[in-house]
Amino acid sequence: MKQSLPKAKLQKFKEESITSNGIKINLGIWPGKKQTIVCLHGLSGNLYSMKSLAERLHHLGYKVISYDLRGRGKSDKPNSGYGFQNHIEDLKGLIAHYKIKNPIFFAHSFGCMIALRYAIHYPDSVQGMILMDGGGLLTLPKRIQVLKVLKHSFERLDVTFSTISEYLKLIQNSPLVPKWSKEIEEYFRLELMKTKGGFVCHMPGYVMEEELKEMGGSMHFLNILKYLICDPKRVLSKMKENRSLEFKKIKPPTLILRATEMNLFPNDDLLPKTSFEFMLKQIPNSRGKEIKTNHYGILFDKIKERDSVIEEFLNEC
Repeated sequence: MKQSLPKAKLQKFKEESITSNGIKINLGIWPGKKQTIVCLHGLSGNLYSMKSLAERLHHLGYKVISYDLRGRGKSDKPNSGYGFQNHIEDLKGLIAHYKIKNPIFFAHSFGCMIALRYAIHYPDSVQGMILMDGGGLLTLPKRIQVLKVLKHSFERLDVTFSTISEYLKLIQNSPLVPKWSKEIEEYFRLELMKTKGGFVCHMPGYVMEEELKEMGGSMHFLNILKYLICDPKRVLSKMKENRSLEFKKIKPPTLILRATEMNLFPNDDLLPKTSFEFMLKQIPNSRGKEIKTNHYGILFDKIKERDSVIEEFLNEC
């Protein structure tokens, strides 16, 4: 393992905003002299989702940038204009703004889908990718199973909580977060925004709905049927878009981490073993590691095995 830098030499974290692809993007920066790592969080996350892992990499000397995807955190929340192509353009603008040459992507869940598509679009501009429990191609039954898991996280959206404690109690009692920790508590505190009458989660429900619509889905199963009736061509086209990816076009070395434990139901892993193995077979310069934890644990838990394989990969990148 590489030695961390002395604390006296570490510069402080800063948060700032830039304009990218016509909207304001809020981001956090951990300075460092080594290569720049850009973090891409999950569907309902924000820049602080990656905080503990970003700090670890910062202490190893890497410059780390984690940002709020459009619609999340303190980034702009347009009424429409979501989907992978917009996220790719946002990311492209961020990279251009900071003049980053060959970034390393570090992604979780939904963020893996953005990282993969960016690498397919711009195969020579990425130095490496670390993908945590996401990015796999899923069958329709599996996508419905995943939506069942996600529905539990939707419960916190558009609800005003009178106190922060009330919100934290809801999260702490959620089966999606089996191991409560200071890191998890801090993250969920940071995803709250002050509003009239109390506190609300940083991401409005309409943002989630727009994202899922762009993938041919919805927060509500009945809406999928409604969208199919109203515009079947569009829905089927979106479903088709997300059923295949040109993995073989990906050039940078790629580390894929899979969480082996289920989340709420039997067989509800978000990166199934078959999808994981297919990615490893299709992506030319890839390697994989299975980690005994669930989808949220792979992000928040303290796991030496995860950290060591990430550091080993970065040393070779």
